[in-house]
Amino acid sequence: MILYIYNTDQMNTHANLMLNDPILNSEIKNKGFAILDELFKKHGWHLQKNEMNWINYTKFGHETCCFDIKISTEKIIVSVPLKNSMYNFVTTFKGYYEASEYIEQKFKDYVY
Repeated sequence: MILYIYNTDQMNTHANLMLNDPILNSEIKNKGFAILDELFKKHGWHLQKNEMNWINYTKFGHETCCFDIKISTEKIIVSVPLKNSMYNFVTTFKGYYEASEYIEQKFKDYVY
C-alpha cells in the first residue's frame, strides 16, 4: 500500500492550478455539443480533445475512461466507457440530436 500525505497548502495549490488550467476553462469549439459540454464540466470532466470534428472528455484520475465523439460528413461516431469495465462501446449516428441524447443518457448512467 502506498500512502500519500499532503499538507493543506499543497492540496490548495494543486486545486488552484487545476481550476486555472486552460483545458478546464476552454470553450467547446463545436457548438452542436454545447449542452453536453455544460453537463460534463458540471461533473468535473474536461475536454481532452477540442476540435470541430473530434471531441474527447475525460476526468482527472480516470484518464483511461473517456467519452469520444468524432464527426464526419456522413456520420457521428460515439465511444462511451462501459461502467466497471476497461472497454468502450462504439456506435454511430446520422445527426447531432440523436448523438447528443445518447451521450447524455450514457454519461448519466456512467456517473450515477
